[in-house]
Amino acid sequence: MNKFLSNDVKGKSDVSKSTPGKVVKKGKAGLKIMIQVDFEGIASVVNFDEIYPGHAHFERNCKILTNEVNAAIEGASAAGATEFIVRDGHAGNINVDPLLLDKRAMLTRGRVPGTPHTMVLGIDSTFDALLFIGAHARAGEQIGTLSHTMSLDVLDFKINDRPLFEPAFNALYAGQFGVPVVFVAGDDAACREAVLNFGNIETVTTKYAFGRTCAMSKSPEFVCDEIRAGVKNAILNIDKGTVFSLEKPYRMEVKVKVKGSETGEEIVDTCTSDNLEVIMKRFWEHL
Repeated sequence: MNKFLSNDVKGKSDVSKSTPGKVVKKGKAGLKIMIQVDFEGIASVVNFDEIYPGHAHFERNCKILTNEVNAAIEGASAAGATEFIVRDGHAGNINVDPLLLDKRAMLTRGRVPGTPHTMVLGIDSTFDALLFIGAHARAGEQIGTLSHTMSLDVLDFKINDRPLFEPAFNALYAGQFGVPVVFVAGDDAACREAVLNFGNIETVTTKYAFGRTCAMSKSPEFVCDEIRAGVKNAILNIDKGTVFSLEKPYRMEVKVKVKGSETGEEIVDTCTSDNLEVIMKRFWEHL
């Protein structure tokens, strides 16, 4: 049985429109970028248990992940970027290996309570670009490797009637500061969602999904080569990036499983506000 909860802070919203904006490169010698890192979309990974401590392949997969991040740093550096902030955004934030990470990068780990924008923690107007490594498809996408939106309890998530995958959720927050998304690497489903939300930005497909826990992967080494080249091109053409935004008021709708329910009960919750923080925090209450 569905329960419908609502809290319309401000009026009703029309269907949203994404506004991929052209970005003017800032006039300074070097560029500052954030690389937001998730785990599900990297090369070779196809099961949830292998991206958590305790699995026999966890450390190996952390190395693959860190190599993809380093390839992004190398590509960005070759294009003129000089500051690299890596945000480890998956689960306990212990996935990027600090001993293998490019020494030019700063690594953000851990969480601050009450920050639903945690996956891009620290983003502000001083950043010139936002990149995503290890991206995956949204909740409800069955042909997407390890697809979900923040939690496996989330069955569907929309803002202004638009289904959003995690990079779009995080890019919406970054967009408040004028920070453009310029690059996404992940499985083919994630790359399709990147184009739908961000337009014709640079993407690298790491693997091709047959389902949620089955995919055909490229060689991790080849993926790193593609990321290096793709990020370089993205930073050289930073003016083609997208500042992701949706029209106000924001109307959030989330469908989640009822925790502990033995009957498969679901909750549909909605919230409308001109304040993005209100929307994000309301969504976060269900995770």
